Amino acid sequence: MRCCKQYSWGGKREQAGRKKTCLKKVPFNRRINENILNILKNYAISHNMTDTEALESAILLQNNIDKQRGEKNMKIAIPTSDGKLCAHFGHCDSFTFADVNMDTKEILNLEEKVPEEGISCQSASWIAEQGTNVVLAGGMGGRPMMIFAQNGVQVVAGCPELPIKEIVDSYLNKTLVSGENSCGGGHGHCHGHGGEGYHCHH
Repeated sequence: MRCCKQYSWGGKREQAGRKKTCLKKVPFNRRINENILNILKNYAISHNMTDTEALESAILLQNNIDKQRGEKNMKIAIPTSDGKLCAHFGHCDSFTFADVNMDTKEILNLEEKVPEEGISCQSASWIAEQGTNVVLAGGMGGRPMMIFAQNGVQVVAGCPELPIKEIVDSYLNKTLVSGENSCGGGHGHCHGHGGEGYHCHH
C-alpha cells in the first residue's frame, strides 16, 4: 500500500524531531482479522486519526469490556494437602488458586503455588497479592484473619477436608457447609515456633 501525502507528527509538539506518521498507512499486526483491520482503517480515516490511535481506541474498548466481564470472575484460594483442603491454614503443603465464574458456576482454572519464603500463617499477605477474593479454609488463626480483612479478602473458615474441585463446586453452588473455626477465628492466635515462622496454635 502506497503512503498518501497526509501526515501527522508522531508527538504532541509539532515537528518535535519525531518521524512523520502517514494518516492512511495501517501497519496493523497481520494476526488481526482482516475485516477488523478494514474497520479500524476506515475508522482512522473518517476520524482523522493515525492507525496507532485507532488501534489504541479499539484496545481501550476491549479492556473496558474485559473489565466488566472480570467482575463476574473471582479467584478462590484453598490451603491444600494431598489434593484436599488442609484443616490448618499454616500447615498445608501448597495453596490452590481457583479462577471461577460466579454466573456460570464454572471453574476456569486450578493452579497450585507455594510462596518463595515457605508456608506459614504469614502467607496471608502473599495470597492477597495474588488477587484473591475468597479463602476457603478449615482452621485459621487471628493473624491471617486480620491480614485478609485488611486486604478485603473474604474468609470462609471451618470448611471440611474435601477434594479441591468438590469444595470449590460446593462454594459456587452455595451448598458448602462450614463448621467451627478450629483455630478459634478472631480469638485464635498464631505463635512463632523455633524461628521457623508462624503456625496455628491450638
